Amino acid sequence: MTDEGEVRQKTPQLYLDEVSKTEEALKTFQPLEKCWYQNKSLGSSGQTEYMTCDCTEQWDSVKGQNGACGEDSECINRATSVECVGDDCGCGDGCQNQRFQRQIYEPVTVFQTELKGYGLRADKVITESSFIYEYIGEVISEETFRKRMVSYDEKKFKHFYFMMLKKDAFIDATVKGSLARFANHSCNPNAYVDKWVVGDKLRMGIFAKRTIQKGEEITFDYNVDRYGAQSQPCYCGEPNCIKFMGGKTQTDAALLLPEGISEALGVSVQQEKQWLKENKHLRTKQQKSKSTINEQFVKDIQVSPLDDFDVTKVMSSLMKSQDLPITKKLIERIYLTNDDNINLSIVKVHGYKTLSTVLQSEDIDDELIIKILKILNKWPKLTRNKISSSKIEDKIKDISSSENEEIQLLCQQLLDEWSKLQMAYRIPKLSQKPNTSYSRSIRSHTPEEDTNNGGYEQPAEEDPTANLPEGWQAEYSAEHEAYYYYNEVENITTWEKPSPPVQSPVKIESPRKPRESREPRDSTPSFNEAKLAQLEAERLQQAKMMQFNEVQNKQKMLLDLINQNHKQAEQRRALDKLKQQSEAKEKAKEKAKKHKKPSKPQNVEKLWGTVFAKYIPNFVKKHESEIGRDNVKGCARDIVKLLTDKELAKDNKKVPPTELENVKLKKIKDFTKSYMEKFLIKYRSKHRRDEISNDNKKPKM
Repeated sequence: MTDEGEVRQKTPQLYLDEVSKTEEALKTFQPLEKCWYQNKSLGSSGQTEYMTCDCTEQWDSVKGQNGACGEDSECINRATSVECVGDDCGCGDGCQNQRFQRQIYEPVTVFQTELKGYGLRADKVITESSFIYEYIGEVISEETFRKRMVSYDEKKFKHFYFMMLKKDAFIDATVKGSLARFANHSCNPNAYVDKWVVGDKLRMGIFAKRTIQKGEEITFDYNVDRYGAQSQPCYCGEPNCIKFMGGKTQTDAALLLPEGISEALGVSVQQEKQWLKENKHLRTKQQKSKSTINEQFVKDIQVSPLDDFDVTKVMSSLMKSQDLPITKKLIERIYLTNDDNINLSIVKVHGYKTLSTVLQSEDIDDELIIKILKILNKWPKLTRNKISSSKIEDKIKDISSSENEEIQLLCQQLLDEWSKLQMAYRIPKLSQKPNTSYSRSIRSHTPEEDTNNGGYEQPAEEDPTANLPEGWQAEYSAEHEAYYYYNEVENITTWEKPSPPVQSPVKIESPRKPRESREPRDSTPSFNEAKLAQLEAERLQQAKMMQFNEVQNKQKMLLDLINQNHKQAEQRRALDKLKQQSEAKEKAKEKAKKHKKPSKPQNVEKLWGTVFAKYIPNFVKKHESEIGRDNVKGCARDIVKLLTDKELAKDNKKVPPTELENVKLKKIKDFTKSYMEKFLIKYRSKHRRDEISNDNKKPKM
């Protein structure tokens, strides 16, 4: 008998010669381009504001496409199963992380299977982790879902197409849906379903679990009761097949944790199945009738602090978790994490926004609130930007009114520390080059130009720093040769100059010449003379207004300059204090090491190791499915050590930068790729030898 934990990968069966049934299959349901929602609240992602990444445009002139937020990028949105949204994405046109919105599907064909009805096959090789298709249908409430289950069963529907999106929301693709509905179940699938945050909605996609060959059937583990009151036989033919799906009572497989969630909790499917096997006799006492997970198993998990590989998995799962026991365990993993670098990584991947969403949960208790507050208190506090954009400060203010004294104290500590932080402004990303027609020097002109313009001076172009609304300031970007504007109170930056405040009209009398100097003329002025007088009056009024505004702006600029000088003085004092403390520590270290023979500086070695550890795990994680998590982590550590030794050999006193440049990153990627290619050759060779050895040991019939 094959061990469930070690299902051997057999050569996939190909269906290249099967006749396409796509047109025929499309007539069996109503195709939808996107999900239809029974009401607006169903399927909510819980996000009140779109989450943005820090990626920039990366145009490839050869391919003619923008590589921003791609598969090999460091995009925090993509890593946490969040799509960049429309105009809120600063990565430019063609962002690679908008696959749901742009319906970037893999080519597939519907064909007729022998026992399972219609199936879905790949029309080309689909690489691991690729987005295959969105699971589209009618998003309905739990009450409607229960009613349709009964109704479809009474109508003798052979196949149902339900998928749980949230505890109170289900996708029903039975009558309306997409081609994704024809992907069949397998107990050893080549694809998986994953929940993504796309704006204010959660959406379900089918992704490749491994490389799928052209002509291979696309399958995933349904892992839910999709077949109504009557159980259905499973025809997947895999060695670990569970034989039946559905029925009046959910099977153990239906309650297994989704793969992404189990990885985030640090457990395996095999561990959960073993636990179920040992505790099956206690199941009715441990499990609620409507539970969608093995609650007692989750409660019994002994979690550990996060490492570099866990951050994105945990934060992605936390964003989408609908079960309080899972949320508590994920929060506990973050709570146990005391490494400053890892905590900084958590903050970067939407840490504040995610915890703000958790704090808004209706069933959250004081114990969980206290853990979250303690997490927030120990996170690195650099600027107010992420705190402000996440709106978490308002939530903390609400919680501070709790009757729990510990919660009150922790909230007050947070609010006090956050109030001391400054906003960090950066030049906004450009979708197109701004208008740079304004010159910072006054344009000269000749008398001839004045004559050509009717003898009147052309009005000067408006100063972009003048006449700004209250709270707005302007800065000049030498890189873009243009001004950008920011508002400290509202935390806004923009290339467009904000509208000036409405000024009260000032009545200005047109100057008149002394009576004796006037030239005699007709009592009735000509049309040209009246027009010229009007233009002169308007010009003088405009000049007066500009002078008035200039005085006001100078006063405001002076006040801003004074305030800025005060802030800079405070910052200098704080930096001087930190410098003194740092110098004192260095002197103490030097004194302790005075009689010791100097070796390669451990602090520099550690710094290099920390810098490389930020990138290497992401470069090698794609091999995890083949060589396993432990081997991936071991390779990452070896590569970090090799790269660190190389840098120390060049200069063992050079302090590394906090962020590596693109040129350096490319060299590291090439080195990592070369290392992994050599490792994989050895690993695969050893794996083949082990398989041959095991086959030889088997008794011959």
